[in-house]
Amino acid sequence: MNYKEITKNSFEEIVIAQRQPTILIFGAKWSGNSEIMSNMMGRVSQEFESEVQFFNVDIEDQNDIAQFFGVHKVPTTILLKDGEVIDFIKGFIPAHKIRKKIKANFLQEEA
Repeated sequence: MNYKEITKNSFEEIVIAQRQPTILIFGAKWSGNSEIMSNMMGRVSQEFESEVQFFNVDIEDQNDIAQFFGVHKVPTTILLKDGEVIDFIKGFIPAHKIRKKIKANFLQEEA
């Protein structure tokens, strides 16, 4: 996988301050859908690793980050650009749809 775990301590420095295109994938170890989404996002992250940073956020281990974004259900995917939320996706999203959102929101290509 080409995405990393993120913690409360590194969140502000890595995600907010750097203002790079970022995707946060919120999940939980006990959720089968989170595991499926995590594996799929691992493949997608390889395609866009030079343009977008991908982070896995376990809602139990990093409850402060989940609360900050109001994430209560997993999987949830949040796209951030310039430190601001630009898309909030609840539930599973297929790979082709996340690729389309990445291109439209981060790469200025037609969706």
